Amino acid sequence: MPAVSFYLKKEVLDAIRARASSGNIPVSRIISRAVEEYLKTNEMHGARQRVMEHIRRAIEPSDWEALHRERTSADVDRD
Repeated sequence: MPAVSFYLKKEVLDAIRARASSGNIPVSRIISRAVEEYLKTNEMHGARQRVMEHIRRAIEPSDWEALHRERTSADVDRD
């Protein structure tokens, strides 16, 4: 795996080190998991936005008059 250098606030690094020590796992693994989870969350957010956009397109009728006629016709058949 390639190595990466970056800066963290002291309190963040201290918290990561404490968690690593208590869980007996490397600091790098905690940071890697955090980045992976962030990316998953970000991907999920994008996917949710794409789904909502498709739903909006499906729901927004381009011809309100045709929709009204269809609904009115469907209501007439209900008895």
